[in-house]
Amino acid sequence: MLAEFFTEAHITAIVFGTLGIALLLGIPIGYSLGLATLAGLLLTPIPLVYMAQSLYTGAGLFPLIAIPGFILASELMMRTGLTDRIVRVAYIAVGNVPGGLAVVTIISCAFFASLSGSGPATTAAIGGTMIPTMIRAGYPAPFAAAVAATGGTLGILIPPSNPMIVYAVMTKDVSVIGLFAAGVLPGLLLTFSLVVMCLIIGKRNGYKATGEKFALRPFLHAVWDARVALVMPMVVLGTIYTGAATPTESSMLAVIYAMGAGFATRRLSFADIAHSMVAAGKLTGAVLIIMGPAMAFGKLLTLYQIPEEIANGFMSLTQDRILMLMLFAAFMVLCGMFGESLSLIVLLTPIFLPIVMKLGVDPVQFGILFVVLCEVGFLTPPLGVTLFVASAISKVSIEQVSKAALKFVALLLAFVMLLILVPWVSTVGYKWGIG
Repeated sequence: MLAEFFTEAHITAIVFGTLGIALLLGIPIGYSLGLATLAGLLLTPIPLVYMAQSLYTGAGLFPLIAIPGFILASELMMRTGLTDRIVRVAYIAVGNVPGGLAVVTIISCAFFASLSGSGPATTAAIGGTMIPTMIRAGYPAPFAAAVAATGGTLGILIPPSNPMIVYAVMTKDVSVIGLFAAGVLPGLLLTFSLVVMCLIIGKRNGYKATGEKFALRPFLHAVWDARVALVMPMVVLGTIYTGAATPTESSMLAVIYAMGAGFATRRLSFADIAHSMVAAGKLTGAVLIIMGPAMAFGKLLTLYQIPEEIANGFMSLTQDRILMLMLFAAFMVLCGMFGESLSLIVLLTPIFLPIVMKLGVDPVQFGILFVVLCEVGFLTPPLGVTLFVASAISKVSIEQVSKAALKFVALLLAFVMLLILVPWVSTVGYKWGIG
């Protein structure tokens, strides 16, 4: 048999060589992982039926069902007009300051992030309203698009988060609920940092305020008008953190709530539901087509102790925890320019997690760090997903939006350093969530 002539080093080289060639040829990562796994299996005594079993079990994991639930809920929220009511509350509350519309965009994105779990969906939902509003108010179009693109990245840090669900599935030792809890403090801190940056940029460049001074009565009226949308995160996330429902069950509750709100306000039709289901199905399919081959790929690596060999190679460079995380961050920034966030989490978690855990890094800290680095990837071309969404809405070239987003990328990288140097920022929520 072929397996008798190949060592673990040979198998490692062939598996990663096949993966690299497939990716360079432009083959989607799900298929690339499948081809790499198949190439490795042909050189081992493991029967090929293992591939089919892994494809089935990898796509059928219970926590993954939460992803289509949260996506569908956010789609329904957009079609019922509840997103616009959320924006109105923020508009009245903080719009009348220099750079106020940019602040409104960030705050609205942060709130919508607590419903969607997706970066591009958050950018599309809030940017569709706020980018034209900022441009009409005199904000430069590239800056307006960059603000919406950056605010959209909060969709994967503030729970619920689709990448966090996938990371928890890949690690098997970190709970989804705990990881959601861990994302709350970093999400709030990053939101606050982005708000401060927008205020500074607005004041420095003289970007106009809304002209509407804050008044309690209109604000309370806007809050009352948006009450259905404002209560939704409390209901959905409250059931998760109190243990009343799992994240998967809570995602279905979010769908029922959004659907009920749409019918109650008479702004949701059966056609809207159908379109929302189709959109959710497309996005979910893109995730599941990666998860099956990824699980097979990860198991093959583990069986032949390939992550341990890679870990030894990295640890020969440095055994300092901070330097290793900085090395990983630099590698992720490069990968984020060309790879999609869920794909990178699926591909790199089995490789890098054992390395950093050997150095004493908490897997929760690593997970939150991973997600924030995926946010950087959303803002770095040529792939930069939220950049493309914002560019399409604003009708500004991707080059102009990318240039305007550089300040926000720098802020995100500074936040990455904070997570590396101050681990408790990303772990205190987890300890509270499982306590």
